[in-house]
Amino acid sequence: MVAALTVGGVLLTLMIAASGYAAVILPGNARIPLHLGSHQHAVLVSKRAGLVAWPAAGAVLYGIVGGISASSLASDWVPGVRDVLMPAVLVVVLGFQAGALVLAAH
Repeated sequence: MVAALTVGGVLLTLMIAASGYAAVILPGNARIPLHLGSHQHAVLVSKRAGLVAWPAAGAVLYGIVGGISASSLASDWVPGVRDVLMPAVLVVVLGFQAGALVLAAH
């Protein structure tokens, strides 16, 4: 469980770093997509809102999935699932964030 929290923290830090990097390289009028399930359900938001929303979503998911994994709800789960679930979720969100930032750059 400690390894999952550590890897999740590193991934969350990478999300914050990606937003910081994008804040420097994206133009001020950039519009960042927030994906709501697919590219067909994306909302374009301002640069500041998009750069804050992605790491905030990661932090919320880190708390929710980490809390569920550490709770009695997950006591019957296979230990590997508890160790892999949070990093897997955060890798997906980081991938969506990277894709959104690439789209905003074009």
